[in-house]
Amino acid sequence: MSIDELIKDEKKINRALYSSGPYWDYKNKRAILEIKKKGLSDFRGVSAGIGTSFTDNQVLDIRNEFNIRGRIAGKIFSLPFLKIIFNSQLHTTQNYLDLYLQNKAIVYQNDKNVLRLLKKFKFENTTDFGCILSFKHSGKNYSCHYLDMADRIDKLSELFNFKKITSIFEIGGGFGANIHFLITNFTNIKKILYLDTVPNIYVGTEYLKSFYKEKVKDYSDLKHLNKISFSDNNELEIFCIPPWLIEKVDVEIDHFHNAASFVEMPKEVVKNYAKFIRKFNTREISLISYDNYDLKTTFNPEELNDFFDDSLNVSWKKTLIESYKKNLIYLTSK
Repeated sequence: MSIDELIKDEKKINRALYSSGPYWDYKNKRAILEIKKKGLSDFRGVSAGIGTSFTDNQVLDIRNEFNIRGRIAGKIFSLPFLKIIFNSQLHTTQNYLDLYLQNKAIVYQNDKNVLRLLKKFKFENTTDFGCILSFKHSGKNYSCHYLDMADRIDKLSELFNFKKITSIFEIGGGFGANIHFLITNFTNIKKILYLDTVPNIYVGTEYLKSFYKEKVKDYSDLKHLNKISFSDNNELEIFCIPPWLIEKVDVEIDHFHNAASFVEMPKEVVKNYAKFIRKFNTREISLISYDNYDLKTTFNPEELNDFFDDSLNVSWKKTLIESYKKNLIYLTSK
């Protein structure tokens, strides 16, 4: 599967329903430029702006965050005198970033909730692809992001028995970390449908392929099928699809999950996805979103219940590091 194949085919579909909305449009254009220029080897580091907003990369050079017009303007910093000044600023910013990462590591290394999760769950290969937002415990490196994922699953485990789930459907799965964590800890989960927009789905597919190889079916494997269905066996299958392929999917799903991205979509898009979630006879639903949302770009996450006939329970819960004093909203079917 190539990124160009996804980009070309996206131009042929109903973009109002199956392409990124206004919130993600600029970010996705920038990410495509960065993917083509730098590849994926460091998408969780600082050298590329591929994953800003959906991965755990860190922003050092703002020029990586520009799209075409911004990059043209950014060329001015290549002029000899300005280049010296800008590089000096990058050096200063790098020093502050290093201190931030050191502080973050100290917080995670010593947090009681983190230590409890490290004992409860397995964490394997969580810092691949250049991850720098990490910490060390007992001689092993761990991604802070994976601990955040573990905290969410731990809280959801109070309502759902993940040991009895066979199939899961996730929309907007970041770069695949949540799916990787779930498969690592719940070997009973064998059938996964993972959907995201272009180019996020490209990043997530390649990330999951690095662990599960041929068990991952990408866009090239699936796009010519008349019907996309799981095999009737106990083998691991991970279907990674762009939004428009959902119309070909014919499956039943035990658990559907979305974290944050629904509120960043036009409401008509969420309504359309909710239709398919019902079509797949989905047994359980979990939605998570953040506080301090901006109504200029997103909508109130409590409104997500409207798309599910007000059938979801709503609660606000603290994030993993309680001293940060941030909250997440959980909307669940139980």
